[in-house]
Amino acid sequence: MLYSTVRLVASNGSTGTGFFFNFTFNDGKMTVPVVITNKHVVNYSQTEEVKFFLHTKNGDLPDAEKLEISLKENWIFHPDQDLCFCFVNPLLQQIKSQKQKNIFYIAITEDLIFDNEKLEELSAIEDVVMVGYPQGLWDQKNNLPLFRKGITSSHPATDFNDKNVGAVDMACFPGSSGSPIFILNENGYTDKKGTHLGGKRVIFLGILFQGPQFNAKGELVIENIPTQQKVSALTPFMINLGYYIKASEILVFRSEIEKLIGQQLVS
Repeated sequence: MLYSTVRLVASNGSTGTGFFFNFTFNDGKMTVPVVITNKHVVNYSQTEEVKFFLHTKNGDLPDAEKLEISLKENWIFHPDQDLCFCFVNPLLQQIKSQKQKNIFYIAITEDLIFDNEKLEELSAIEDVVMVGYPQGLWDQKNNLPLFRKGITSSHPATDFNDKNVGAVDMACFPGSSGSPIFILNENGYTDKKGTHLGGKRVIFLGILFQGPQFNAKGELVIENIPTQQKVSALTPFMINLGYYIKASEILVFRSEIEKLIGQQLVS
């Protein structure tokens, strides 16, 4: 999780979270790495330029060097959800060619996504961890994100008001948009029947995109998690709840990637 995200800075200075994700094809013989975030993080622009830092690689580990990247790619939008992605393999190849450097990152993979049948086996209350850049904050020296911890507020298998949307009880601030959320149990876990099972469990639950907040009038407003702080007469008050798009929605991108691969647009 520590090396799966990037702090995205859009052209207007707003910040959000993106994360590396690997799609595999041809029975695992072909891997296509992408960066995924929310549409509103890239200002709903398919040609939005973003800046971020990447770790360089020293053997099998990250080294102290970090590269500042300015990337203007074609962001491919999800047909329904507040999600988009761009290909990163051309960028990685360019860095390797120009700087003789490999990039260190650890991508989230498809095997961490549960279908609804598996999600039904979970309890209504599960421990969750979110990785990202709340308020744009990060470990600038080491180019690392921050972790937030909470619990599920709705059962992971049910849709919270909207299709393939869930809720978490967690502090969700500007800059957290696009952050991946995981169910994480490092010291065993209890299933919904109350049976304690040993071992570590990691499930990629979803991507933060919205959250309810009160304004100064006491009105409850549901909005996208903002990418920057704004001065307003109706100052919003976060109520430590966030809405996430279920991770299974990412798999919708597979067909688009297959189509582009067929057109030899992915190197």
